[in-house]
Amino acid sequence: MHDALAASFEAWGQRVLSVISRCINAQDEADVSVVGRALSAASSWEGCPRASELSVDGAVPAYRRISLGEPGAFEALLILWPPGHATPIHDHQGLWGLEYVLDGVLEVESFKLTPSPDIHLEPQQTLVAGVGDYLVFSDADYAHRCRNFSKNRAALTLHVYGGSLDAYRSFHATEDAWSWMQHETVREKASS
Repeated sequence: MHDALAASFEAWGQRVLSVISRCINAQDEADVSVVGRALSAASSWEGCPRASELSVDGAVPAYRRISLGEPGAFEALLILWPPGHATPIHDHQGLWGLEYVLDGVLEVESFKLTPSPDIHLEPQQTLVAGVGDYLVFSDADYAHRCRNFSKNRAALTLHVYGGSLDAYRSFHATEDAWSWMQHETVREKASS
């Protein structure tokens, strides 16, 4: 990323963090719908990055999680999605969250998670979100799977979580039950 682009992107990232901070009350709580509305035009703000700008030399990009700042009362990061890339079904440690499409199209399948007596996932809905669209979630019983809808083009999304997302669980169907695995999150700094 050349210097002018990096400076513009950094100013955009600081604006995003400032807007989110204003939506969080003194008890570090937020109404995720308020955060979503406050960021509703973020894809059109000057300096908003595009997927192609985060790819190296025009090559097919790798899946990347780029932090916009140190996690605290919230965490904000960009996710770069290679063409056709999909996540496993996963949760977010019970945190509220927002996923906002900055570039491309993302498909999101949501599931109701029942943790006991045995883990069970019930499909809820599948949404397709384009540039400027966002999805919010606030329940601990929420899990989802995300997929870059394009087979030819990278996508870029902004994710905001109500705290530091240090770990998550991925869910896998077996013949007669669901199993899960705990994972630690990996993120890179925006200056990378």
